[in-house]
Amino acid sequence: MKAALTALLLSDPDLQAQVGTRVNWSTPPAHAGGFPYLGLTLVSAPVAYTLDGEAEVQRSTVQLDAWAVTAAETEALRWEVRSLLSGFRGVVEGVFFRGAFVIGARDLDGRGLGDLGPLFGVSVDMSIRWSVV
Repeated sequence: MKAALTALLLSDPDLQAQVGTRVNWSTPPAHAGGFPYLGLTLVSAPVAYTLDGEAEVQRSTVQLDAWAVTAAETEALRWEVRSLLSGFRGVVEGVFFRGAFVIGARDLDGRGLGDLGPLFGVSVDMSIRWSVV
């Protein structure tokens, strides 16, 4: 699911125009290689079961952190990610995304990032229902 979600994000020309290839899992802003930057974290991935074993459809919670040097860049990145993913259904790289839903958002404090200087950040939490094709 991670590779397919990354491919989906990088396939969007508007998002790619903003971040290039700077979409990474579990990579802190200090290792982003430039800004704007989109960091992804798998927050929760419980395995669903039926009486017959592991369920076909799983649900994961993914946190998407947008970082940039200006508040305007950060907001543009947040809304681009939301418009691409919110309600998305489709198959990407062998994964059937059955629905992606925004479950929350918040501002991030970028003041304590050392030599990077103050950065602006926002976080969007998504609940993603998916299965392998």
